[in-house]
Amino acid sequence: MSDSLFSALRKYPKSQELDPIENFLTEGFAWLLRNKEMLAREFVDYLSLKLPEPLPLTHILPEWKTQYTFPGGQIDMLADWGQFALIFEHKVWSNLSPGQLDRYRNYANLKWSQGRYKLILITGLTRQHQQNPDLALTWSDIYKFLKHWLETKSDDSLVRDFIDMLAEENLGPAAPVSYESIVSYFPAKSLQSNLKNITLRAAEVDWRWVLERIGFNKDAPIHSMPAKYQHQFGRLGLEILDVSFPSIFVGTLLDGSDFKVQPSNLHLGPDFCLILGFDIRKWKSFEGEFFHSDEYTKLRSRLKENSRAWDFHDHRFDVARSNPWHPLHLRKPLAEVLRGTITFEEQVDRFILHGREVIELLLAGGELEALTNRLHPIAKNSISPVE
Repeated sequence: MSDSLFSALRKYPKSQELDPIENFLTEGFAWLLRNKEMLAREFVDYLSLKLPEPLPLTHILPEWKTQYTFPGGQIDMLADWGQFALIFEHKVWSNLSPGQLDRYRNYANLKWSQGRYKLILITGLTRQHQQNPDLALTWSDIYKFLKHWLETKSDDSLVRDFIDMLAEENLGPAAPVSYESIVSYFPAKSLQSNLKNITLRAAEVDWRWVLERIGFNKDAPIHSMPAKYQHQFGRLGLEILDVSFPSIFVGTLLDGSDFKVQPSNLHLGPDFCLILGFDIRKWKSFEGEFFHSDEYTKLRSRLKENSRAWDFHDHRFDVARSNPWHPLHLRKPLAEVLRGTITFEEQVDRFILHGREVIELLLAGGELEALTNRLHPIAKNSISPVE
């Protein structure tokens, strides 16, 4: 441990109920901004560049206040220009309380009027960024800003002490074995088994409506088995349609390396997804006719134009490293799908709800149904698949 002022403050005994690190950081950072004019100017300019719109009044220094109390709450740090304000909420490892930033907005709309303030959230982890602040940062961002200022503007011992404390609290740049990965290890070990249980329960629901919607009824030229559990190639979920002409998978993509993909949001972990598959070995003679058809082109265009709350990825035509076996993905972070759930039953319901939602999105335009209805009879009657 270093023998800096801020590290010494951190050794102040904590109670069982409250670790005062958030207040230490807030008071220490605000003290630096109040007492070091050049640093404060640089920080305001830094924020102005990161916000969607430049800040007004940046030529004037604000008054830096802490623990600013108002009816209904307390603001951690406030940069007050009188007619304009920056409202800071500081978290280390805890999340915002429900509606916390809305309470700040309601007060700020009365105090400064709408548009005359900005809400800035600073947290230990990116995944704590919630409730739509105007700007969300991590303490690692603050560390990097201060370190750059030390290297380019002024080698100030107190500023250096402050970033030393950030590093000691695991709030600086992440090490190869990061604090987050250490404290997440034991909970993460149970993730796959819990996801398996949720998926197996979701498999008990009748998913045959998907087959019938596309045309896989008992009289169809090509048949598909009912939904089945699958855990392979980095994905854990349900194979809703298994004929690979096409296949439809719904579930969690735990490891995207086999699919040559990255998560939608690396900080939020694995994605819940729909993956459209096509076996280019088994159905090689139909590959071109399937993917260059008018129906498939319309499907891609529709989803690219409007995929609603889902991230659309075309891994056959729109990427440098093509994945012709699994060409179309619709994804969102699993953390968003399960947000707010507490019980096993709630999480099963979310799987089913979002699974149905993303399948409905895929099928909404009727392109896939038209394509399979046109090609499947030809595949069945004219050409046998290559084994």
